[in-house]
Amino acid sequence: MSLTLFIPSGTAPAVVQVPSGIIFERTGETGTIFSGCKFDADGSIYARTFAGAWQVVGTWLVAGAASGYWISRSIDTGFLTTDAGAGPLVLSTDREYDLQMNRNGEKNSAVTFSISSDVSGSPVVANGTYIFSADRGLV
Repeated sequence: MSLTLFIPSGTAPAVVQVPSGIIFERTGETGTIFSGCKFDADGSIYARTFAGAWQVVGTWLVAGAASGYWISRSIDTGFLTTDAGAGPLVLSTDREYDLQMNRNGEKNSAVTFSISSDVSGSPVVANGTYIFSADRGLV
């Protein structure tokens, strides 16, 4: 887990993270297969289940207020079906990123997320890369 401590001048410490070790690999036989994440305004990180529902898998905001942080993303490989945008985007609003596969085959994307303490996107106080994999076919 990657933790970065950021102490804005004149305020109490706030801790944010882009935790590692979260698996976003989804496989199914029929329907649309989803793989992705949501950085929620409540400070949670959600993963898509293969059927598209959300489940909590981690926390990006350990202390402080979501309105004090912005998220940016860089698509390193592949693409996204649902994309909140490159940012910086304030995290007091939920931000969703995912792949969707509605035919046999597999889609993969590597996306690097950076959380900053300023609307400019700098300084970056936490970052990490997630791999999304949506595989539809015979399992």
